[in-house]
Amino acid sequence: MELPDINEYCSKNFKYRDFIECSDTYKKTLVDNIPKNIKTYNAIHVLANELLEKILAEFGDIKLTYGFCSLFLQKEIKKNIYPKLDQHAGYELDKKGNSICSRGGFAIDFFVIKVSTFKVCKWIVQNCSFDRLYYYGDDRPLHISYGDNNKKEIVLMVFRKKRVVPKVIKADDFIKSKFKF
Repeated sequence: MELPDINEYCSKNFKYRDFIECSDTYKKTLVDNIPKNIKTYNAIHVLANELLEKILAEFGDIKLTYGFCSLFLQKEIKKNIYPKLDQHAGYELDKKGNSICSRGGFAIDFFVIKVSTFKVCKWIVQNCSFDRLYYYGDDRPLHISYGDNNKKEIVLMVFRKKRVVPKVIKADDFIKSKFKF
């Protein structure tokens, strides 16, 4: 099957290019960051339609901060990524032909312009299907993935001294919370 042109729309408001070229590291390095697997394009299409279009309709402007991550881009990012788990590689394969991330699906990091990340998270948890949501705090982008399992797993990324410690929290507890973690 032929791969789509990155200038094609994968949803009403997003092009594949938006997911490929959004990271600061990509903008600095301009490395080859084009998906090679049609399943990755399909996963981007599904995430854009099942999550981002709904979030855009509810809240307005979205700024994508980190999307697709090829092996080439991965080499340029010095810290705070875990390709085997984070789903930014979609269905891409490593040099040995193995899946970079065994979880499948696709992930995006983003802000909603002028809206609290905590508020956006609560709305997503109540209104959308998703695989994993990583909440780093109100002043940080939100990481969300959509995949085959859609476990609706919420992971609070709690900063402890110089480390980030993940803490899984139940959806009901997240929705009921009145404070920002």
